[in-house]
Amino acid sequence: MTYNKAYFQDLIIEQIAGTISEKGNRLLNEAIQNDPRVKQLWDEMQQTLSSDKAQNFLNNIDENKAWDKIEPEIKSVRPGSSHRLQITKWLSVAALLFIAFTAGYYWRKTPVTENVVAKKDTKAPAIELRMANGQHIDLSDTSKKTISVPFAHLKKGSNGLSYQLDDNKTAEWSTLVIPAKLNYRIVLSDGTQVWLNSVSSLRFPFAFSDKTRDVYLTGEAFFKVAKNAAQPFIVHTGLTDVRVLGTEFNVNTYQTDKTVTSLVEGSVSTSGQDKQKMLLKPGYQAVYTPVAGFTSQTFDPAVELAWMNDIYYFHNTKLHDISDVLLRWFDVKVVFDDPAKADETFSGAVQKNKSIDVFIHNIKTSAGVNAVLKDGVLHIK
Repeated sequence: MTYNKAYFQDLIIEQIAGTISEKGNRLLNEAIQNDPRVKQLWDEMQQTLSSDKAQNFLNNIDENKAWDKIEPEIKSVRPGSSHRLQITKWLSVAALLFIAFTAGYYWRKTPVTENVVAKKDTKAPAIELRMANGQHIDLSDTSKKTISVPFAHLKKGSNGLSYQLDDNKTAEWSTLVIPAKLNYRIVLSDGTQVWLNSVSSLRFPFAFSDKTRDVYLTGEAFFKVAKNAAQPFIVHTGLTDVRVLGTEFNVNTYQTDKTVTSLVEGSVSTSGQDKQKMLLKPGYQAVYTPVAGFTSQTFDPAVELAWMNDIYYFHNTKLHDISDVLLRWFDVKVVFDDPAKADETFSGAVQKNKSIDVFIHNIKTSAGVNAVLKDGVLHIK
């Protein structure tokens, strides 16, 4: 095996960050066991981080300044960008490096292992289309690619759901429900595309026959709205209404007392319960709470929309807030046996396509907590 120091340093960092591929993880573990040079590199990194000189350096790191250095790397990244995966991967690794420099992170000899905890023997959650007539259609069933309903033909594919209406176009309403662990995409009758995050729902008419195109959202979704100046598209949430003519934006309603609308392209007008309104420009998001009303701030698409690539980034986020993501993405409830731990902060990433054991490993080593997963409940001690 050719020895490339920088390459193996990257593999070690990726393993700690939980972003390493199965092939890379296997290669690194074999190299540590069989190549004295890689083993020496591993030991040197341990020794360096545990030295007094390193600790003095770590204690003087300004985490905020370090984090600011990442931001230029992820500016102006849009969903679907060819550089998106490389940037989000870098951000994940960088976030975990800040943990190393602020929480005494140490390099472990024990490799990260996945799926070491037995999963609950339960039926897999299903994506459902709930029709107005009471019929529930299981969209997770891969045995049927097309389904006929009285007024349309539903087409299921790898990219989600689309449908073709019969001549008798009906405005009958249905609700698309996405359970924990999954996400889904639907193409509406006007060509609007909607990506729904886990534990979300979209209520929509099969045909838009009114003066406006109205849908109702719970949870989180990214909208790519087909342009139609004569028929505005309106997303109704529990707290706000988002009105557009044709644009790309994200709406997050997971918190019951806050709605966040993030504009990627075009323009949107959002209004709150108190009739207050805000017009957004691309690169800005509107944060609405009943108490404070609207506030506007910039956002990084690579972070805000990372969920579309099954990644969630967090920086100085309370463990209590991260626990909500674990419930949605892994169907794992978090219990704080030590209530004080709920307010401790953590920086890093969660990846939906990796075992939750990777995340548990990271918070154990970086946040100084004892986390145990048992019967679908994660106990933080």
